[in-house]
Amino acid sequence: MMKLNRTIGLLSVCLVALLSQGCALTERLRREAQANAAAENAPAAVTPSGSGNAPAYLDVMNNLSTPDPARQADLFYEVEREYTRAPTTASTLRYAVALVTPGHPASSPSEGKRLLETLLATPERLTQDERTLAAVLLHETDVRLKLEAENRRLLATLDDRSRTQANSDKRIQAQIEENARLRRALAEAQQKLDAIKEIERSIIERSPTPPGNRDAAPSETQSPSASR
Repeated sequence: MMKLNRTIGLLSVCLVALLSQGCALTERLRREAQANAAAENAPAAVTPSGSGNAPAYLDVMNNLSTPDPARQADLFYEVEREYTRAPTTASTLRYAVALVTPGHPASSPSEGKRLLETLLATPERLTQDERTLAAVLLHETDVRLKLEAENRRLLATLDDRSRTQANSDKRIQAQIEENARLRRALAEAQQKLDAIKEIERSIIERSPTPPGNRDAAPSETQSPSASR
């Protein structure tokens, strides 16, 4: 009987211990579930200035690429304000990311490139992810600026050639018109010359005495009495 009582007591203690552990495990799981739910429901926001989280910088690029101009303007204003208020390494990188992102009115790749070069001049102030991101963006921005410069050069060359061709066409047209004017003048001069020749021929045909005999001297064989 005493042995049975001890056995029951040990079972009771084990049962209490198991129940306690089960409650603790349940409470821990409940807290983890609540934390996960809170994280999933939390609104997406840009990482504050002190953070070096690379995905947050990518969020800036993604949000600035939205087709909503109002949202673009609000986000850029926030990023620019933080940079102006406290130009830390993180806020400077965020501002540079915003500047080099195409597709929004405030985009300025040349200024963004300058800031990225400044940041990479002191790489020890950046995290590894930030250094990688800054280097990639600097390379992409440099390529973009070179392509834009080449595009401007090609457009200028095309404009110059178009103007040259237009001037050449004008010169050719002017030469054609001048040749036509000269042909008309030559035709008019030829008509006048033909008219003069026709007048001279008409005068000659109407004259009774041939022009060659009109001034001939009296005959030497004419008798003196005839001359008297």
